[in-house]
Amino acid sequence: MISCPQKLPIGRAPVCAHRALGTVSLLAMLVTTLCAAALVHASPVPEGTTSNHSIQLAAEQAIRARVGQDSGGLSLTLAPLDPRLRLAACDQPLQSFITEDGQVRHQTTVGVRCDGTIRWTIYTSVTVESTARVLVSRYALPREAMLTAADFDVQTRRIPGLASTYLADAASLDGQRLLMPVGAGQPLSRDALAPAPLVRRGQQVIIVAHASGIEVRMAGVALADGRLADHIRVQNVSSQRIVEAIIRSDSLVEAPL
Repeated sequence: MISCPQKLPIGRAPVCAHRALGTVSLLAMLVTTLCAAALVHASPVPEGTTSNHSIQLAAEQAIRARVGQDSGGLSLTLAPLDPRLRLAACDQPLQSFITEDGQVRHQTTVGVRCDGTIRWTIYTSVTVESTARVLVSRYALPREAMLTAADFDVQTRRIPGLASTYLADAASLDGQRLLMPVGAGQPLSRDALAPAPLVRRGQQVIIVAHASGIEVRMAGVALADGRLADHIRVQNVSSQRIVEAIIRSDSLVEAPL
């Protein structure tokens, strides 16, 4: 209840009237805002448009279809679409595809399109994570480190991207080296590995050369690291001549005569 004085100076509105009107206006604005919010929250997808939910389902399906039988361990987080988005209803099933090279990564862009009477395409981002057993480094490992099973534990982890991009079997470390440092407690990805050099710089090797059915062998020294079938420079110990040779084994290189 609001009461006002009966006698006021001429030309002045009651202060309490101003306050009362202000209170009423504030309440009216509050009610209007709440009603509008409720309408927005409860408003259905307009007829003749494609729901954002159906677009996101199509994007998720593209990821799971690409991964196949291993998709059960996936956790997908789809970027929210603009709620104001209004795309015409499609009279055909929505088609979805992974962009770029079609590979599923931690951050994957998926296109969803309508190939019906009306055509449109929209792109959305999907964050992909997996839960899997992986090799986890027991301590920090430097670049070029030669790896053994003793360097890793097998743990169940939530990892970015697909489980197939990480190693789970210590037997696969044989003959591998690190292309980049790996921190303590870090899962080991396949991208971090490369085959160890078969021949090392400064190593004694046998240079073999073939010509007209004749084989010549001579002692040499490798001037660079290399893997099987790599071309490296080798110095002939006798002549001091430097030639380019192809690595055929851990002690043999082949060079032209």
